[in-house]
Amino acid sequence: MRRLIALCAVTLTSCATTSTGPLAAGPGTYVVSRQAGAFPSGREPLLAEALAEANAKCAESAKTMRLLSTHENAGPFILGNYPKATVVFACD
Repeated sequence: MRRLIALCAVTLTSCATTSTGPLAAGPGTYVVSRQAGAFPSGREPLLAEALAEANAKCAESAKTMRLLSTHENAGPFILGNYPKATVVFACD
């Protein structure tokens, strides 16, 4: 029974969207990444969520987010190539 519960927990955890960042990427520059889980629908608003995290980071210090670049993984979303959005930004 415990193994079944552990297996279910691992399976559900791998389905979740994960976030990395904001992480410092240089002087005044940050990176945020959002990645869908194991069973992506392809409709996840990952870029919008990453931009919201970037805006929130800059708002903490009463600054405005300046977008430097974005990147989204291209499909097909199989074999570990999950949908992912990355935002590089600065706070001015």
